[in-house]
Amino acid sequence: MTRLIIALLILLLPASSTSLTQQRAAFADLILHNAVIWTVDDANPNAEAAAIKDGRFLAVGKNREILAHRGPQTEVIDLKGQFVLPGFNDNHVHFAQAAAFLEFNIMAVSTQKEFVARVRDVVAKLAPGEWIVGGYWGAYDQWDAGSAGAQRRATFTPDIALIEDLTRRHPLFIRRFDDGEFAANRAALTLAGLNPDNPVSQGIEFLRAGNGKPNGIMRGRGAQALFSSRIPRRFSRARRVEQTRRALAEIRRFGVTNVSDMSDDEQLDIYRELHSRGELTVRIHFRPGLDRWNEMAERGVKVGAGDAWIRLGALKGHIDGIMGTSSARFFKPYTHDAQNRGRWRPLMVDEKGEFVEGKFLKYMLDADRAGLQLTVHAIGDEANHLLLDYLAELEKQNGRRDRRFRLVHAQVIAPEDFARLGSLGVVAEVQPFHLSDDMRWMEERIGRERCRGAYAFRTISRSGAVLSFGTDWPGTSAAEYPINPMLGLYAAVTRQTVKGEPAGGWFPDERITIAEAIKAYTYNTAYANFEENTKGSIAVGKLADLAVLDRNLLKIPAREILQTQVVFTIVDGQVVYRR
Repeated sequence: MTRLIIALLILLLPASSTSLTQQRAAFADLILHNAVIWTVDDANPNAEAAAIKDGRFLAVGKNREILAHRGPQTEVIDLKGQFVLPGFNDNHVHFAQAAAFLEFNIMAVSTQKEFVARVRDVVAKLAPGEWIVGGYWGAYDQWDAGSAGAQRRATFTPDIALIEDLTRRHPLFIRRFDDGEFAANRAALTLAGLNPDNPVSQGIEFLRAGNGKPNGIMRGRGAQALFSSRIPRRFSRARRVEQTRRALAEIRRFGVTNVSDMSDDEQLDIYRELHSRGELTVRIHFRPGLDRWNEMAERGVKVGAGDAWIRLGALKGHIDGIMGTSSARFFKPYTHDAQNRGRWRPLMVDEKGEFVEGKFLKYMLDADRAGLQLTVHAIGDEANHLLLDYLAELEKQNGRRDRRFRLVHAQVIAPEDFARLGSLGVVAEVQPFHLSDDMRWMEERIGRERCRGAYAFRTISRSGAVLSFGTDWPGTSAAEYPINPMLGLYAAVTRQTVKGEPAGGWFPDERITIAEAIKAYTYNTAYANFEENTKGSIAVGKLADLAVLDRNLLKIPAREILQTQVVFTIVDGQVVYRR
């Protein structure tokens, strides 16, 4: 009998051990419950709780079934009815530029007091000898931020004398948003080989104050040429790493868990450095310039290269300019400038600036054959039309396949071209806050009739194209675009400025629903990145990236979207931001 009992116990041991192992495997690292979860998963759109293990969603469903995954080491967070959705996936950022903007910019500054405060703040962050550059003052002088175009304010020019004491150890060279004027402090003038008390240089007009003394303001392209030869081409590595850390903090504060970035190789290297230290808190989809397609191909880079944190395989090109500087390319001249139709970008022209038929198309064909994804900036109606022609030719020569061509901005489209978006399988990589900000001057620049094809989110979606959202953070030299997704969601559903203008929305037929806007900002951008199987929705097996908000976006009045704040940002199952 004793031998029989021992034998039975031995037989039972493996089963008990296996059961224990399976039970531990089912324990979550983190459980969120008592939540309102909008999963953006059509198969399971609503849930109360989610369990996360090893950086992925283990289970998504009702509170009771999810809490069954609680183990002795599980962190459990009661969200008390707060709103949960997938982490925001921004389709378009210029991270390195944004990091520098966070350090210093005076685009929206309108008083000398604000100017001095911004300079004092940046000086506190810099080592002695580091240059202060950028600035871009005056961007909102003619059309105030949040304006639909009627409100104008007095022109602002920084008073350099007010910051001379602050910047004795920091040469400063900054510019107006349109490069119409530049400013330098005494330290910068001295390093440029000029006498600060009586600067003289060919091709530069030095303005003077009422007392006749130079005030640090200059006009003329010669200023940029003179100082660019003195300013270091790059910030120091230490400065860029600190800028990156501040920018990462800004990103996670707004619930963004993935960005599609177009910075330089040093920024990519900094991402890798911070990732190796466990400091990277946003996933990166990285896009070098289209002119580097051959280099990428020779290195074996194709769509999907990289890992869950840093992905490669896409390229960014440009064919025209931007609306802010009236350089976007149109079929007909600008309404406010009868001699100007905009301009083509360098890969479109020869050394004399003349358009070259097929030059850009060859880049597209070669990169596409190499298995790289194409994403191309087009703003004006002629630019978008030509790019769609190129895409049709691409399919003709290289064959039709799932290439997910990203029409970057798709900002002003001619009426006859909307139908082509869906038939060509376009992903419209748009930034909805552009319309809220650009509304200041759009009709003045291109007239109301052409504006009907501007930021036409509803028509783009109905065409069959995939609508993908982002910010274009930090913006252009003429406009500031914050990383905050609430601005874009609000713009898409109201078509108003942040001040609520115009009352009924600008071309209100182009509004979309908040559910559609959320999907464009989450799942659709993951799709645009060829990552919809791992990101973009809250579903079992996907990467555990999500945002917890203090208001239910599906229920609140549209105006409250702007007041909505992020409570938690979770990336890879880890809480990286807690309000």
